Order: sequence, then structure tokens, then C-alpha cells
Amino acid sequence: MSDPASVRPDPGLTLLALYDSALPQVYGYLLARCGRRALAEDLTGKTFLAAVAACRSGSVPEPSTGWLIGIARHKLVDHWRAAEREQRGLSAVDGLAEDTDEPWDAELDVLLAREVLAAQAPGCAPAAGRPGRQ
Repeated sequence: MSDPASVRPDPGLTLLALYDSALPQVYGYLLARCGRRALAEDLTGKTFLAAVAACRSGSVPEPSTGWLIGIARHKLVDHWRAAEREQRGLSAVDGLAEDTDEPWDAELDVLLAREVLAAQAPGCAPAAGRPGRQ
């Protein structure tokens, strides 16, 4: 027979009892660090969903506000990493778009500009040397 002292309380019930007091603290922690209400609300929701998943898996310590703040910190870091990864991807794509431009486009623009200027002011001679250079 099992000893009642060795039986752990259900962490899900402990988390449910903790929810009302921990919610403002978790939200405040996230809002202070990300500065955007919508993002703090989203991350707070993800924090509690992760806590519920952990309680269901059975591999959690006694749920506490500090434990929830730790989960919130991890969710915030995950968000920052994902945002940075997306930014690097966008920068790489943007860099590729610039690399596909032909280097002669600038030279052709200079030649066209000189032709237009020559037509506007026929007495002015263009600078000597290679087109596009002065």
C-alpha cells in the first residue's frame, strides 16, 4: 500500500490554483521585456500552454510562479531567435536581389544621361575618358 505522504499532488491542479495569481506576474515579466502588449499576451498564452503540456507529461517540479517565469523567459528567447532567423533570411534574400543586378546597368544609365544632356546643351562636351568615369 502506498504511503499518503509520498504521493505527490497533481501538478495540473496546482497549476490551476496558481493561474490567477501568476498570470499578472508572467504577463508583466514579458511586457517589461518585449514592450508590446499583443506580443506579451501571445507569449503569456504560450507560456501557460507549455506549462499545461509539461504537467501532462508528468516531468515537472512543483508548479510555482518562478517556474512559470522560467518558461516565459524561454518562450521570449524562442521568439527573439525566430525573429532574428526570419530577419537573416529576409536580409539574405534582399542581398541576393541586389547581386542579380547587372554591373553594366549603372554604366548604361551614365551613357543615357550624357546623351540626354548633350541633346539639351549641344555646346557642352562630355568629360574625356571612359564612359561613366570622370
